[in-house]
Amino acid sequence: MVLILQDEIKTQQYRQHTTVFLTVETLKLLFPDANSRNVKYRLSALQLLDVYDLLPFDNPDGGAWKQGFEIGYRGDEWDEQPLELFLVPHSHNDPGWLKTFDGYYQDQTRHILDNMLQKLKWAEINFSKWWNDIDDQKRATPGGAGQLELVTGGWVMADEANSHYFALLDQLMEGHQWLHRHLGVTPSSGWAIDPFGHSPSMTYLLKGAGLQNMVIQRVHYAVKKHFARQQTLEFLWRQTWGETEKNNNHDITCHMMPFYSYDVPHTCGPNPAVCCQFDFHRLPGRRVFCPWRVPPQPITDQNVQERALLLLDQYRQKSQLFRSPVLLVPLGDDFRFVETSEWDVQFTNYQKLFDYFEQHPELHIKVRHRRGGAWGRA
Repeated sequence: MVLILQDEIKTQQYRQHTTVFLTVETLKLLFPDANSRNVKYRLSALQLLDVYDLLPFDNPDGGAWKQGFEIGYRGDEWDEQPLELFLVPHSHNDPGWLKTFDGYYQDQTRHILDNMLQKLKWAEINFSKWWNDIDDQKRATPGGAGQLELVTGGWVMADEANSHYFALLDQLMEGHQWLHRHLGVTPSSGWAIDPFGHSPSMTYLLKGAGLQNMVIQRVHYAVKKHFARQQTLEFLWRQTWGETEKNNNHDITCHMMPFYSYDVPHTCGPNPAVCCQFDFHRLPGRRVFCPWRVPPQPITDQNVQERALLLLDQYRQKSQLFRSPVLLVPLGDDFRFVETSEWDVQFTNYQKLFDYFEQHPELHIKVRHRRGGAWGRA
């Protein structure tokens, strides 16, 4: 069951819909601009199975966003309330895939954590192996400096589609117990960008474990496109057995990434060929490149205006898929930030771009280098 705030969708198109009772606090959490824009939202629930009946599951060419559609905007949408951007650096580390657990740890994971100089998201407690290898001085650094956020907190980023609920719960308990014992923290945000399929049972378990919001990625492109057209990619997720409950405590705020993947080319906006130019790990001479054959450029005084406006256009287009003025933009990929030089090129170049935004308030954008939990509270 997906709960969606709708003021434009005609709910009669769905076979079933029920009224959902949500608090004013929940509305402010999801749509902090509602009062300033004097927007009145109708609240209704829809069953995702009914949405499937509406979708043709065809695959027309959407242009730059191949499995989507062209996105436009006037340019004055942010005059009264600026676009608020949360840039979230992250690194996705598989506990086991092409290498063994120990192989990934020795070759990549421990180096990522050792080089942690900026805010970083971490979603799995295979992090514990690194924790056991470092001294007390290093242990005191990440939490105290706000450099690391542990999200979800399970032992792994669990597959959900075919997993039994006991396995999902068992690995979540294992991870949260370790966090409580060693760090004294409980995660408040979920981060599920790579499970192949998502389950409402997992959201139920996460809410029961104390999480308040979550991010998901691997959803069928037709569902993403449908939600994007309706600007309902951020919603409250409820299980089918709770759809008629007036005071349901199991709803969890959910953000569905709109595009193909969680890598940089598919997170800044709808055009991956443009977004790839802002993955500075792919600068010419480095070990990865842009498959669209237009490489990133180092940001200089001479090109900062052109580069900043190009990036802002992608941010603005992406923001049109959401009703909130708060935009979440992940910055990362699989096993990112292994090398200290990647930290440097990403931070240095983005800082120049964001300095330009700050120096030009007429662009109406505020940028925050923040953790994912901060986005959920915005």
